[in-house]
Parts: sequence; C-alpha cells; structure tokens
Amino acid sequence: MIPKSHLEVGVRIRIGQHSGTIRYVGEVANTEGEWVGVEWDDPQRGKHSGTVNGVEYFQTRQQNAGTMIRSEKVPTFWTLLEAINDKYIVTEDSIRMDAEILKEVQKQLHASLFEVVGMEKIGGKQSNLNHLVDVSVACSPVNSAGDLSCFKSLHSLDVSATLLWNWKIVGDIMAQIPTLQEVNLSNNRLISPSDDEICSLVTKFHSLRKLILKKCALSSWSELVRLARMWPLIESLSLEDNEMSMITEESYELVLTKLKSLDLQNNQISSSSSILALGMLPELQELSLNGNGIRQITFPDCPHTEKIALFPKLQTLYLRENPIVDQCGTFNELDKLAQLQHLTIDPDPSVSYEETVSRVVGSIGRLRMFNRSTVSDKLRRDSECDMWKLYAVQWAAVRNDAQQLKAFFKSHRMYPRVMERLGSPEQFLPSTRTVSNMLNLYLLHERTGEMRQKKVPKRINLQTLENLIVKLFGHPAGGYSELDGPLQLKLLDRKRDVRIPLDNHGKSLDFYSVEDQDTIVF
Repeated sequence: MIPKSHLEVGVRIRIGQHSGTIRYVGEVANTEGEWVGVEWDDPQRGKHSGTVNGVEYFQTRQQNAGTMIRSEKVPTFWTLLEAINDKYIVTEDSIRMDAEILKEVQKQLHASLFEVVGMEKIGGKQSNLNHLVDVSVACSPVNSAGDLSCFKSLHSLDVSATLLWNWKIVGDIMAQIPTLQEVNLSNNRLISPSDDEICSLVTKFHSLRKLILKKCALSSWSELVRLARMWPLIESLSLEDNEMSMITEESYELVLTKLKSLDLQNNQISSSSSILALGMLPELQELSLNGNGIRQITFPDCPHTEKIALFPKLQTLYLRENPIVDQCGTFNELDKLAQLQHLTIDPDPSVSYEETVSRVVGSIGRLRMFNRSTVSDKLRRDSECDMWKLYAVQWAAVRNDAQQLKAFFKSHRMYPRVMERLGSPEQFLPSTRTVSNMLNLYLLHERTGEMRQKKVPKRINLQTLENLIVKLFGHPAGGYSELDGPLQLKLLDRKRDVRIPLDNHGKSLDFYSVEDQDTIVF
C-alpha cells in the first residue's frame, strides 16, 4: 500500500496503461474507508466529472474523465535512483542469466564462432553510475528524486511519461546533478508552481540548456513564459503537441533571453499576431511551426531594400503541414527576415516541384537551403532569371505609374535587385503588332495601264482572284473579253525587276509568298 503522505492532490498515478492525476483524497458519503479521486488523461477511462451521488468532490478538465478508486489500488512509486538501478545496474545473477541465454542462442544457431565474452567488463562499466552520460527511464513509475549524488557525468535525462508531478521534484533532480543539461519531461502533467516557488527554484536549474515538454497539456504561452523564469539559461525548448493557440506579447528582457531553438509544431498557432509575437524573442535562431493550421504569413511593411526588426537572428524555419494559401506571397514576406537561410515547407501541389523551388529561391535573397537541399549559386541565378521572366508583363503594365510600381515592388521584393543584375525584361514582353490575314494588292492591267488597289485575303486562290479582276475591270468595253482567253497573272518583283508567273489557278497567294503592297500584272 502507498503511504498516505504520498497520496495528495496533484500526484500522478498509473494503473495498467492509463495515467491520471489525483484530484481528491478522503471519504465519500455513505461509504467506508479512504477514496482517491482521479482525473484520467484519457477521458474514456472515466465515469463522471468528480460528482458522486450529487456531491461534488473535484472537477475535471474534460467531461466524465474522473473516477473514484481505493487507495490500495494505487501501484508503488519509484524514486529516480531506483528506476536507474533497475535499468542500468547489472548484477552477477543477471550476467549469469544473460550468458546462459547467449549460449542457448549459440547452440540453436550452430554458431561456433559466436562467443560469450566480456560480460564482466560490461557489467562493471554499467554498474559504475558515475560514468553514465545519457539516461532514460521513460514510462517508469518515478515520482521523486532519491539520492542522486553518485551521478558525476550525467548530461541527458529522459523522464518522459513517468509520474513526476511538480517542479519541486524536477528542481531536486537538477540540484543533485550539476552536470545535467538536457531533460525530457514529455507526457507528464506538472502542477503550476506559485511565483514564490518559482523564485526559490531558479538556482536549481542553472545548468539546464535543453528542455522537452511534448504532450504536457500546456495551453497558455504567458504561463509558459512565467515558468521559464526558472530556466534562466535555457537555449532549446520543445513544446510539440500541446494545446497552444495564441502567442501573447511578452517582455523577454529577463526571460528566454538565450533561447535559440523553439519547437511549436502540432499546436494551433495560426494567427499572424501570434507569429509576430514570437518575433520578439531576441536570440531565436530556429523555429518549428509545422502542423499549426497556418494559412498566411504577413509581416509589417518595409521597403524592398530593407528588413524588419522581428526575428533578428532567425536562420531556420519549418512550415510543413500548413494549408498556406499563397506560397508566392509567403515567400515574399519571408524575404523581409534579416537572417533566414534555411526553409522547410510542403511544395505547392498546383505547380511542379521545380517551379516551387524557383519561386522560393528566386524570392528569398539569403536562402541557402530549401527542404534540406543546398541552394547552389547556379540554382539561385536560374531561379531569379525565371522570376524575372515570369513577372515581366506585370512589371511592364505598371512601370510608368510610380504608385503602381511601388505596389508591384512591395509584392515582388526580389524584382528590383534582379533587374539590377539582369536589366530590363522588355525582351520577354509579347509583341504588340497585330498580324493581319489580309493583303493590300495593286492590280495592273498591262494592256491599258489601268491600276486599282484592292484588299484581299492571303489565302485567296488565283481562280477567285481572276473572277474578282473581271468584276473590277469589267467586260470588253473595259479592255477585256473572253476572246482573249484566260487571264495570265504575274507577280511583279520590283527588287529584281522580274515578273513571276502565277500559273497554278488552284494555289493561293501565300503559296507564291505574295506580300502586302505587292503588284499583280494581268
């Protein structure tokens, strides 16, 4: 049975595969003995919301996530030291058992060269706790520290999905292991400390540089910033898979001043105001916003020759699994960041991957890596050239209007610098000349010297042209009669001073390469 001193509100327990938090310890009306009210992480495990027979004993965050259980059903807790000993200490009995198992495997595999050697050395090394550097006791029933003075080299500790339940316990662990720099507290539920408790814990976390708080049911950024007062030298913080939806504006003069890496993937941080608020972190170099439902990114306006003050040191940004509507617009906005060099984002499904690469590389001037692929100098030149051609028509439409041109450069920040390198894109503008299907011809009656001008289709055949000539020049009174026989048409080539016979009446004028303003003699 668990000592009563260990059963208090806020303590974490695990029964089978289900974890929960104690919300009540005491009697229940019309029953005998002590009961423990539990709010389960999985509400499917619960039966009520803390009310039994009309009496409310506690409240749950989610409906019907609570139950009452007898204290005897709560399994035994471990100290961290006990969990490490259970996993890492190798006894003589375990060495002997491992050797027997390996010999049995050797026999079954008929592996005569498979030898069992060095077990004593391995056991000795693992038994020497002060040599341990990385330790994981994930999923063990740890809810207190124990005596950890024997750990002299421990650098990284994984206590995810344990039963740690408050920051005092974590502070106790940190204080006993001054070499500890990385801690994984994922899948734990730690109660919020008071301001006085935070002040008392600050000195215990001075060695902490990296903290992982994945799936810890954190929902408030302002509360996270308050907790961060305990971690004055934190450089890397993972808040993946929590319940944050809004990043509020905070002062970072005394907190998170050294934070370089922040993982917020799989939250619900989608608003532009939240993203702008993150831009106030002074030392942030790497930010993950994967899977946050982001549809657009908009930063404050600035001239295309300048950068914004937000995210002053951000170099790496992850934006995968976001339904971004306008990728070109997003790339244009990201060009406003002073130091952005690495970007990871899903390609636009409406265009080819190559076109996505051209858009992002051509738009973000400092980009050095896209989706983990290096951006070469040649790729940058080619991409900028593609953008130069792509927006040539839009540029031409506004180039003579100062206000419209300013708006164009605002939406395409890369264009002025590309034009500075490549010049005007006028050569890629479509021709404004209209191509006519009609010809203006001069028709010359060789016998009379009479000439008339007539517009005719390029594809008119010679037989039809003859009929037209008869209508224009008339019958015998006009100098032509059927007794003279069929018309003989000739194209007058003035440059060479020759006449080219047009003798195939079934062919059209363009067959003979007749051009506008040519003269046909008959």
